[in-house]
Amino acid sequence: MFKQSFFLVLLIISLFSGVLFLSSCYPSSPYAPGYNELPGFVGGTIGLAVNVLDGAPPSVIQDYGLTPFSFVISLENAGEALVGPGTDNPLILARLAGIPHKNFGLTQESAAQVLDHVLEPAKRNFDDSITPGEISYISFDNLVYKPDVFESLALTIRAEVCYDYETYATAQFCMKKDVFDSFQDASICTLKGYKPVGNSGAPLHITAVWEAPINEKTVQLNFVIEHLANGVFFYRSAYTDLWDACVIDDMNPDIYKIEVFVEPVQDNAYSLDCFRLDNPLPGGGVSGSVRMYRGAPITINCFLTRQTSTNVRIYQDLINIKLRYRYAEFLDVPILVQGHP
Repeated sequence: MFKQSFFLVLLIISLFSGVLFLSSCYPSSPYAPGYNELPGFVGGTIGLAVNVLDGAPPSVIQDYGLTPFSFVISLENAGEALVGPGTDNPLILARLAGIPHKNFGLTQESAAQVLDHVLEPAKRNFDDSITPGEISYISFDNLVYKPDVFESLALTIRAEVCYDYETYATAQFCMKKDVFDSFQDASICTLKGYKPVGNSGAPLHITAVWEAPINEKTVQLNFVIEHLANGVFFYRSAYTDLWDACVIDDMNPDIYKIEVFVEPVQDNAYSLDCFRLDNPLPGGGVSGSVRMYRGAPITINCFLTRQTSTNVRIYQDLINIKLRYRYAEFLDVPILVQGHP
């Protein structure tokens, strides 16, 4: 009870001071002014790079079923999460939307397909070179435009891609044997201010981590989660069919909601208490689900308390943050249907 009251008081104080700090210092750029990137990740703001293959579909077709064609979507795993069946990110699906399916010889079921194999991620090697992620394709074949067109008809076919993905981030923080023992001493590290952080290639990032001393064994760590790409993200709930996953609608209870996992690299060395993250993890971490209102950035406030004694006066340590979500994006492809002679 005492611990809960203690952290409640700390949280109220930190939220007030954090709002003042971030409102005065947070820049127009998505990254904090003191942002220092930890090396090791490929980085970037793309999970799966989605494209439509040149010529598939063709820009012009004939009506009355005279021009069979294919619509081919290429998927490159440009980020650093392993995706596909049997992984922690199993769903990769593509849908053709924005058209009457029966006009193109499709049903609602045949207009949605899933990728049935794994896409390996990109990775940074020890020599700092980058190995690209795996590329695969989802193809909708034997399409035709069945109706009879009087002259010509301009249409747009929307390719929707929905996939499970994760962001991996690592942040550095400072710890002392006694946090209040010359906390401004920066000979090794400082207990106050922005901290280095690295992000894997993914559409959601940790764009700021800020530390402050609280008591002799506790520091506060605030981190900002931000969406840096052009798609829409969702909580991974169960779905009834492939059209029920990734419903882009503000009434969808899963939209703009993600899972967050925060874990110190050293097991059982620290305890974590984070606002909105109520599920304990083995080793001292916590997890939970948070909603980012209309996709706007959100700040998570945590208190990290050292659980073990140490003879080291001052040192740096690491904390891992994982974001888990479902992601959707689309491409609009124009196509001209010409009337047959």
